Amino acid sequence: MTRLAELEGRIGAMTELQGIVSAMRSLAGMRLREAQRALPGVRRYAGAMESAIGAAARLAPDGGLAGSTAQGGMPRAVILCTAEHGFAGGFNERILDAADRRPDDALFVLGTRGAVKAAERGWTLAWSGAMASRPDGVVAVVRQLATQVYDRIASGRVAAVAVLFTRTRTGGGATIEHRPILPLDLPALTAAAPPWAPLHNLPPAVLLERLIAEHVFSLLAEAAVESIASENAARFAAMEAAHDSLTRRVNALRAEASQARQEEITTELLDLVTGVEAQM
Repeated sequence: MTRLAELEGRIGAMTELQGIVSAMRSLAGMRLREAQRALPGVRRYAGAMESAIGAAARLAPDGGLAGSTAQGGMPRAVILCTAEHGFAGGFNERILDAADRRPDDALFVLGTRGAVKAAERGWTLAWSGAMASRPDGVVAVVRQLATQVYDRIASGRVAAVAVLFTRTRTGGGATIEHRPILPLDLPALTAAAPPWAPLHNLPPAVLLERLIAEHVFSLLAEAAVESIASENAARFAAMEAAHDSLTRRVNALRAEASQARQEEITTELLDLVTGVEAQM
């Protein structure tokens, strides 16, 4: 194989890879926009649940576990929102590095890739599950997660819940957020709620319990959608960098191929001239 043929083969392979990277970049951008569009509605719902809990707490001041303030050292369920798919740079490592683990913490990991990374660190997981790839899959994922967490709360193995997730800031950049979920600070929610008691058909304790469960769901859903947005933002950035690197490499190879083509033409002309001179 001539040097020119070898270079053209490499250009073809890299151009094909460049097309794959472009497709992955486009998909990540689309998923990022989907998650960003879903976030305002999820946040509004979480805010509505906070207001409802504060109002309902006036009817049932004793919120039990949810109404107390978390004490240091109590067993926790720590939920880590990680990536489901690859090519997201150091997305998972940053979440795992930020996890403030205690010896008695029960670790719950959303995201197959993150669960693998956690296992590689020797961490024991209480539960792991696939992270939704799109916002419309979050409901099923969070309900499955919440069932596992509530089971541990009911059995007395967990008395507090916190979630870690990545939030992408407008204009670029990402931060790791640690959000306590349970116990709720009922006095603060009550103080922020409207001063009137709500109309209700359920016993106050049952009403408050159901509102708290829905509020926990809304906070976990918000964390999951934020994580989906951040995962795809990280993947988009990684694919953008890969695309730029491939573009530079293809351009360099094309320049080499052009030089090799010119050298072949020059060699053919020299051979032709040499052949003509030999016949004279």
